[in-house]
Amino acid sequence: MSTELPDLQAAWLDACAEFKKATGFDLTIKAKDRSSDGRGIVDRFDAAKAKDAESRQNMNKAKTAVDNTLKAIERIGTVAAQGVSMVFGSPATITMDCISFLIDAGSEYKNIALNIADLFSRIATTMERFQIYQESEKIMDSAMILVAHRVLMAVVSICGLCIKITHRNGLRKFLSVALFSSDGGIKDQLNRLRLLEWQELQMKGTLTYVATETNKRNIHSGFEEIKATESKIANSVSQLNASSTDQKALNELKEKLGVDDQSSKEEFRASQDKLVSGTCSWLQDDPQYQMWTSEDKSEGSILILGGEEGCGKSYALSAINRDLVERHPQCRHDVSRVSVAYYYLTRVGRKDTQNMKSGPSMKDALRSWVWQIVNNDLFYRKDIEAIFRNSSDLGDLNECWQKLILKHLDKEVTFFLLLDGTHELDDKGISNLVTLLKALPKNLDVSGRLRIAITARPPLVQRLDSQISMRFPIINLRDRNSSDIGNYIREKADNLAIFQKQTLEVQKLKGRVCSGLVEAVDGSFLLADIKLREIGSKYDSEEVMRIIERTKKQGANLDDSIVADIRQCNRTLNAREIQNLNTLLLWIIYAEWGFQIYELESILFIEQGKSSLQPLASDIRDKFFAFFELGHERDERNATVTLRHDSIADFFKNITERRQSPDAMVPQTLTKGEIRMVQHFIQKLCEQEMYDMLGLGEFFDQKLSQSDTSVIVDCENAQAKMALGCLRVLTEDLPQEAGSLKPYAKNHLYTHLKQVDLDSTHPHLKAELGPRLVKVLTDRATIRRSEVNPRNALSYNDDGVREILRLFRSSVVMKAITASDDESREWVNAALSHTRPEIALLGDVVKIKAELWLAAEWADDVIQHFLWVYGYYNKVGLVTFARRSGLMREKVKTGENPNLERVQSPPSTEEIDKNEIYAIWEMVQDMECLKEPNPTTLRNLGVTYRECKHIPESIVEFNRALAMDADCLLARTSLGRAYAQQSKGGPKPDWEKAMYHYDIAIQSVASGNQIFAERDPEEELKSLLQEKATWLRQLSHFDEARHIYNDLLKKNPEDDEIRLEFVYMLCEAQRFDEVVGMFQALRREIEPETQRSNLSRFFCSIGSKPAYHTAIRKAFRAVGNMLEIKNHYRLAIDDASKDKEKQEGGTSDTYCDLSYYFAVLIYSHGDSARERDEATQLWERIVTIAKTEGDVHGLQIFSARRLAKIYIAKAVAGGRDSDVAREMLKKLQSLTLALNSVSGEGSDDEYWNTGISRAQVRSLLGRYYSGLGEAEKAREQLRPDVEVAMKLLSDEDPDNDYQGYRKLGDALMDFGDDPNAVASWCLIQPLEGLAHYGITSAPVTDAQGTSDSGSNIGAQSELDSSLIEPARMGEDTGGTSQPAPLQSSSTSNPAQRLTGPLHYSCDGQCGRKWTYADDLYICRECIDVQFDAPCVEKLCRGELEWDICDRNHAFMHVPAWNVESAKRAQEGKVLIDGEICKIDAWLESIKQEWGLKI
Repeated sequence: MSTELPDLQAAWLDACAEFKKATGFDLTIKAKDRSSDGRGIVDRFDAAKAKDAESRQNMNKAKTAVDNTLKAIERIGTVAAQGVSMVFGSPATITMDCISFLIDAGSEYKNIALNIADLFSRIATTMERFQIYQESEKIMDSAMILVAHRVLMAVVSICGLCIKITHRNGLRKFLSVALFSSDGGIKDQLNRLRLLEWQELQMKGTLTYVATETNKRNIHSGFEEIKATESKIANSVSQLNASSTDQKALNELKEKLGVDDQSSKEEFRASQDKLVSGTCSWLQDDPQYQMWTSEDKSEGSILILGGEEGCGKSYALSAINRDLVERHPQCRHDVSRVSVAYYYLTRVGRKDTQNMKSGPSMKDALRSWVWQIVNNDLFYRKDIEAIFRNSSDLGDLNECWQKLILKHLDKEVTFFLLLDGTHELDDKGISNLVTLLKALPKNLDVSGRLRIAITARPPLVQRLDSQISMRFPIINLRDRNSSDIGNYIREKADNLAIFQKQTLEVQKLKGRVCSGLVEAVDGSFLLADIKLREIGSKYDSEEVMRIIERTKKQGANLDDSIVADIRQCNRTLNAREIQNLNTLLLWIIYAEWGFQIYELESILFIEQGKSSLQPLASDIRDKFFAFFELGHERDERNATVTLRHDSIADFFKNITERRQSPDAMVPQTLTKGEIRMVQHFIQKLCEQEMYDMLGLGEFFDQKLSQSDTSVIVDCENAQAKMALGCLRVLTEDLPQEAGSLKPYAKNHLYTHLKQVDLDSTHPHLKAELGPRLVKVLTDRATIRRSEVNPRNALSYNDDGVREILRLFRSSVVMKAITASDDESREWVNAALSHTRPEIALLGDVVKIKAELWLAAEWADDVIQHFLWVYGYYNKVGLVTFARRSGLMREKVKTGENPNLERVQSPPSTEEIDKNEIYAIWEMVQDMECLKEPNPTTLRNLGVTYRECKHIPESIVEFNRALAMDADCLLARTSLGRAYAQQSKGGPKPDWEKAMYHYDIAIQSVASGNQIFAERDPEEELKSLLQEKATWLRQLSHFDEARHIYNDLLKKNPEDDEIRLEFVYMLCEAQRFDEVVGMFQALRREIEPETQRSNLSRFFCSIGSKPAYHTAIRKAFRAVGNMLEIKNHYRLAIDDASKDKEKQEGGTSDTYCDLSYYFAVLIYSHGDSARERDEATQLWERIVTIAKTEGDVHGLQIFSARRLAKIYIAKAVAGGRDSDVAREMLKKLQSLTLALNSVSGEGSDDEYWNTGISRAQVRSLLGRYYSGLGEAEKAREQLRPDVEVAMKLLSDEDPDNDYQGYRKLGDALMDFGDDPNAVASWCLIQPLEGLAHYGITSAPVTDAQGTSDSGSNIGAQSELDSSLIEPARMGEDTGGTSQPAPLQSSSTSNPAQRLTGPLHYSCDGQCGRKWTYADDLYICRECIDVQFDAPCVEKLCRGELEWDICDRNHAFMHVPAWNVESAKRAQEGKVLIDGEICKIDAWLESIKQEWGLKI
């Protein structure tokens, strides 16, 4: 056993002595005539005489309660028997003797049956939680055995006290009902029993803990059954953040809105980064802009920022956004109702198959605007929540505009909506924009509350001006930005190499260039940039000034520069380079996402059939720079290539019209005949010697090699060419050089097909499309090659199917198909003539997909193929109900059943019903894809059930497969995984059975057999053993697991994942000295290549795993060697720091991971103020890195929260008005500086960037001033939150009252007004009515045995006041005071679980959740941290494993919920510090106290 047990026999002797003292009965002497086995005790109730039916009913209740208790005692007794051997009986028999004595003692009393039923139902309610041990005695360690003894001793004490009560009643034969449970001593013992139960549920050895830890510790490998080992810290942060009610509600709203505006944010931030101080200063004096921003609602709602590309529209809109945010700070969470929302309509999508988008739309903009306003305006948020509660279907775009924006304009709000990138809208998008603007209210008092600023190029400006009847100002930026252009040109000119000489002549030339270019470019930043680049390549001042003069004559026309660039390329590039340039231009202009170098290399390979020896990045940088920009990446193959400016795409798209113009400037290329004619003429004029000296021969040779080739983009056929390129990748077995284009082809083939214009596309391209499309739908190899994320599969993509049908109906396409082969022609004709061609078109694909589903080896492949078939199953109209609702999306009806909602994206596996799986299995059989089930098909059916969390059904199918073939290792290992899998509401894991099947597989693989066809048996064996070791740990078979890990590390000494699991196992077994020894050995081992220790490599490899840091900290503390672990951290951090400039990506992540946890170590377990200062500096560095480099695993959140607490504590310690206090408060405010420079995009984004919001800063400052006794300053900080709370409580919507009470409770707690704070929290009640509360029964628990917040109905708090009234901030606790043990309150639950509006979780990660106020402890010093009673006690004892909060922090206790509290709330009353008041009067008194007029 891991630890030594105390002298349990002595403890039992003491318990028996106490029992004898109370009752006179000696438990150490066994009476011959007394039956203490469970059956004999229960039989006494059957023998008892009942005078009437009521008595018999009471007797049956008592019998049931006692029987349940005795069964629990038997189970726990088997555990307790492992720890002690006593001559006078086992712990279980002694406990049963006590119950027998109690029944005998009360046999003569009336109401004894009711008293026994009441008492033992309470005992059984708690002890039933221990059913987890029924089949798990083998995994018990000493800590569990000790708890088992204490539980039984508690029952003995309860029985003794009850017998004493019956004796105290003397000759009085009538006992009051519930006398036992109302006695103070018995209540204490019941509470003690419940506390023991909670402590046991937290122990590592229990199956509950094991089930939780399994998710953290699963071994990551390619093995089909093994899931990821650990989440990154960002996932931990998500769980932490999602625990708050506000964030939970926001997450739900974000999902319903369908917000995905990452590209828009990137564009906005890029503009913000380039926005230097003073840019667009003209706005402050511009009358049109100032009128638009004024509070005068008689002014128009719309402001247009007009101009051609490159005149600074995005900069101007960013400056407007900055100005508005400075005037109206966002995300303050106060009563301000002015919101600023920005959206950039970006065309290029993200390379994320989960978030594919077809292009920019006004619905995207509307979603994003609403999301940003929701984050800023709490009252608007509750209105939107109410809208989604009433209906998830918001209708079309115009209806959404009405419901989400226009209907809210009469509620004292002001919305500033900013829209950029409108040039990316297609005709439909522009029409939608016009429709929205036309719908603006005519009433200026209403419409004036909505201000819309739009950037627009001249064509859109003209269209808006002609179609919108409302008058609106149009700011032509070329008339406003001369000052900004001048600054821009001067800054760029300062960096040109030709102007670096400080001679008078050069500087004078620079001045002439700057002044002349400002006039020449006519307000175009883009043209200024192009001309400066051209100027920078010149050699003398005359050439430079010619550029200036030519620009002045030609005007600010970007086409001139593009033509010049084309001519330059035609002169200098050879034929192949021009072909490459043309191909790159076409694909980049029409792409659906931004291509990287490696993808463009694949495109060129497909076009040319061979690779180039020259790196493409060099060509783009050195030869194609006039057209493209190359992103900055350490590995240039990962760099993204973009057009230098949008006018390049516009130029080529309009080139046909330009050619038809008589004064076209389109460059023309001479033919070879024309060149030879000129060459012949020159040869006639020059002598041969002169001809050779001038190099004219080489010149004409070069021209002949370049002729007939020019820089041009075939825009008319662009979509067809891109679709054909995608089809070639999917239908041909191309070399791996072409493979990089496959993801794009799979996701965007049908997007390009949709845009193919059959009237203008060249016939030979249409003809080539047809046969390849047939192949995509019929050829097995092509279908395999075309496998795509189900989200974009044809079984869900109805638009893609329609586009294929459109092409098949084209005569040219059909002619090509007919010419290819008769079979294809017949197949297409059959599909087109079918009553439902969209179904017939997928007939062959679904059969092949079904076969793949039932033949795949890997579990992920099984599910991917199944989800494809599921989409088809829904498409044909077999799904009988819609799965997902509440999302802001358009509904599509299926063909056969117009009342059935079409599933347009695959459901999650948890959403799929087992009956649907079986129905699809039958459908596949009906399609004759499966003649007879075989072991593989049954195994895959089982995998499908298992991955959809239907464990019993999966086990049945796996056993059927093994019954056919006992040697089927796929079925064997899959069955093992099924037995080991935990699912909510399903069976508990059976580790023994799981290992039984794995042992068979391990033995077979060790003999040379394979599980997977393409996997090395050695890797398979390694994965199987890792998984088995994990399961052995669940059973506490540590020696066997240790043996496996040692063997694996001997064969794989550098496998840090195995070593990590080994460390976990040693810590679980409390073999901490071995962990220390392992680390010492690793530090001595040096890697030859890097000359660094293996320990440093190990730290850097797994540094992002929080459980690892917790484990090693615990190990080194246990052996008293904290200095050594600190040195280990320092070594690894130093190595990670050295790698920052060498490694690609993730280097800051590794450095920050190690720095954060090292800071936790030295701050919490350091031995000097110097180490705490070092920890503070490390956290500050992480926040700085996050602001400059972006998210670092979410560590900036934890770091900022720790820093906020540190700053406040130092400010308090520094004293009022001290330099230290001022410095700390300044640092606290600096944590939110990023919020001041960014738009009100959404508080969640800024929360992730900084880790702390403005409202949280106000909360901390309120606590600070309150702790110093400066009540008015505290009120000043907290008044906005109290005001918001009061407004929420004053409106007519009761659904948001809980938000008001919670916000009010938090603010009053920060102020130090505990009675009112607790009262406010207690008004957050369950949603059920009073009639529901009268029903009582045993506590309701979930599958893991953890209770939700309905567990304390009727409870009275018995918690120690020393914990809930600790020292106020700034008082010295000395670090030694320990609160008394917590006493959990008694429980009596309704039959149904009660639910409320909250979404809170215990930060001790015990599984406790709250949906209403019910016995929780809120930390006064941390941000958003709360615990239940057992976890607070663990924290105060220093036993809480998770590194959160501090044992010396103060807490506010919100008492347990009870029915009386609900009755008071329903009657409009509240209990405040023992006094009942009316809620309205109470709220009014708070308003007066805080000086609020609402």
